[in-house]
Parts: sequence; structure tokens; C-alpha cells
Amino acid sequence: MDMLCQMSASACVLGIIFSVINNMTPSEKFARQMNIIFSLILILVIVTPFVSGDLDMEFGDITENIPEDYSYIYNEQTDRLISANISDNLGQALAEKEIFPLKISVDINNSADGSISIIGAEIILMEGSDREEAAKLAAEALGVDKSLIIVKTEDTDNGTS
Repeated sequence: MDMLCQMSASACVLGIIFSVINNMTPSEKFARQMNIIFSLILILVIVTPFVSGDLDMEFGDITENIPEDYSYIYNEQTDRLISANISDNLGQALAEKEIFPLKISVDINNSADGSISIIGAEIILMEGSDREEAAKLAAEALGVDKSLIIVKTEDTDNGTS
């Protein structure tokens, strides 16, 4: 990677030198000759690491360069995505049983070992929907105890377990 940076720096320096000398040339014929010479030098600087075999194109593990703050954001976004997917699937499972929720949110625990566990769910139904049946079906669909499921209607804050 250092070799790539050195090549880039050399190309930039040569470009600057070429521009300065090109502006100082007195005739068009001399300018074309300088253009050819500097083009050859630039090609030589860029091609040399490839020919000599000094160029190392291994970039290593990309995740090792992620700061802790970004890892936290990545994990948080992953948890949100997984939770949203589970909520969507639960909504589809309830819709198949003719229970149409207004909102579903599933809380998950995404462990460091890669395991995902559901720690709770909240379902908001339209007024008049069967909350007990929705809780029972959600618990079955999620594979969790019914006590982890909170079902509310759109105008109340009282949930059932």
C-alpha cells in the first residue's frame, strides 16, 4: 500500500514539475519534446513497481480499520434491520389469520456469538380486534412465551399478556 502512495505522490510531483517547465518553454517544438520526455518519465515512475514486483495489493482485513464508534453504529443498524424483518414476517403471519396489526415492533438481542433471541414484542391492533388471539398467534409465530408479547389497541395503553 505504501508503494501505491509513493507512486501517486511521484506522479503528482512530476505533474507539477511538468506544468512549470511547460509554461517556461520558449517554442512550440521544444514544448512537444519536453511533453514526450516527461510522459516517458511519468510512465516509468508508474510502471516501475509493477515490473520490479514491489507492489503489494493485499489490503488486509477491512473490518480491522473500523473504529469502535462505527462498529456500534453497524451493530445497531443490523439489529434494527433484523427486528424490522421479524416484525414484517410476524405481520404477514397475523394477516394470514385475518388479524391486521397497525404496528408491530419486535425487540431482539443480537449476541456477540451471532445468536439472535427475541426478548419481547409489542403489537398495536385496530379497535375491536381480538387481543388475546393476536398474542397467542404472535407467541406461536415467534416461538416465545406469551408473557413476552404485549398487545394494545390503537386507543388504549393497557396491554395484555
